[in-house]
Amino acid sequence: MSRNSEYEQRRKNKGQKKITLWVPVDSEVELKSMADFLCENNGYVPTMVRSLSTGRLKKAV
Repeated sequence: MSRNSEYEQRRKNKGQKKITLWVPVDSEVELKSMADFLCENNGYVPTMVRSLSTGRLKKAV
């Protein structure tokens, strides 16, 4: 097995799935940070988003 396939197998064993998403350039860092947090903390789910123009929260899911 290559190093990459071993890494992917370890992630699959943790119950994670590899996906490809198209995201807005402005939100790339925030979405990556959220995904990293969710991978490390199984008891959380994303449900809210914040408007950049008004600062208000909105239910996303």
